[in-house]
Amino acid sequence: MPNQNKKNSAERVRLNFEFPPQIYEQMQVVQKRSNAASLTEVLRRSVALYDLITEHTSGGGDIVLVDRDGTKERLRIL
Repeated sequence: MPNQNKKNSAERVRLNFEFPPQIYEQMQVVQKRSNAASLTEVLRRSVALYDLITEHTSGGGDIVLVDRDGTKERLRIL
């Protein structure tokens, strides 16, 4: 009988990354600020957000940040 605890390789892909120390520290800050359970969760959320933004802007849309005082700033992503 196959081991039921093993994940099917189609369900997950293992990746290894190398980041400069500054990016690693920034990821840790984001993890703490967002209460993410792990750095993997930070990356997963980041990719999801980037996907949403690029999908929206590729169709001609804008992303606008609004401060508490109502000041608006268009988000520019290269």
